[in-house]
Order: sequence, then structure tokens, then C-alpha cells
Amino acid sequence: MITILEKKPNELGVFSSILCIIHCLITPFVLVVIPSSSMMTKGGDSYDWWLWLDVLFLIISFVAVFKATQQSKQMWMKISMALSWIILSFFVFNERLDGIKFSLDLVYFPAVALTVLHLLNRRKCRCEEGCCEKNI
Repeated sequence: MITILEKKPNELGVFSSILCIIHCLITPFVLVVIPSSSMMTKGGDSYDWWLWLDVLFLIISFVAVFKATQQSKQMWMKISMALSWIILSFFVFNERLDGIKFSLDLVYFPAVALTVLHLLNRRKCRCEEGCCEKNI
């Protein structure tokens, strides 16, 4: 895991972002299917673990953004990645804490932005001479 974080943070970021997007897309179906099944437990909902995946994806994404921005030489890339992660975190925690009511679809914009930014950062890093040599 340490090797992936050090040498391939953009790949980890893309993977995490795509899993996050898939998670967000299928969550409504999970929340409909599980309560109607026999998986309900006494004293709480059995699907809480599913909702905590949001936080897990944010943690993995934070580490990927942190490492990728350390390796990037372009300030706009660093700012864009950090800002996208902050916006994504805001939407996730706002939803979990029942804060301001936003369309749930808004969470896809920063998640897709992170995916695209990681891909661009990976490509740019590969194209610039000496950009990634220090991490090989």
C-alpha cells in the first residue's frame, strides 16, 4: 500500500473516485432493497456500513490528493485537486449531517473533477522531464 501511495497516487485517486461515483450511483437502490429485505436489525439499520463507505472514500481520496499534489509541479493542478476534494467533502458531510438541502446529484461534479484531474496530473507528470523520476 505504501508503494502505491508513493509511486502511483494518481492511479489510486482515479480508482477511489470511480469507486465513489459507483457507490453514489447505486446507493439509492441499496437503500430501497435492504429495508424491504429481512436484513434489518434490532435497534438500527443494517445498511449503516454502506453509508460509512463515503467517509472511507474521502480518506483514501485525501491521501491520493495529498501525495499527487506533492508530486505535481503545476500550482493550478494542486489548487484544483484540493478544491475539488474540499467541495466533495462538504457535500458528503453536509448530507450526513442533514445540513443545507442540495440536489444529491451535485456530488458527482467534484468526484468526476477529481478523476479527470488525477488523469491529467498523471499524463502531465509522464510528459514532463524529471517530474516523476524522484519517486521511482
